[in-house]
Amino acid sequence: MNLIPVFKNNLHSAQGKSERIEWIMDECKRDPAFHFEEVAYTAKRCSNVKEITGIIEDMCRQLRLSPNTRKDYAEQILFELKII
Repeated sequence: MNLIPVFKNNLHSAQGKSERIEWIMDECKRDPAFHFEEVAYTAKRCSNVKEITGIIEDMCRQLRLSPNTRKDYAEQILFELKII
């Protein structure tokens, strides 16, 4: 279980959302399931998308985000990590 850091900005601000997304992305990158093949821009870049999505959603639950917000965060993070 990851310890949630103390964030500088309020969750409901744009900076707060960015701050939390950065934290989740950093934690995902540390996970062994986050593995990219050497060839860029291929369909199979992440070894286990389902596991990474699960990690993102678990971390969003730790932040006590609503189901709709968790889905939005997960999609944005997967996109920013170039998984989808």
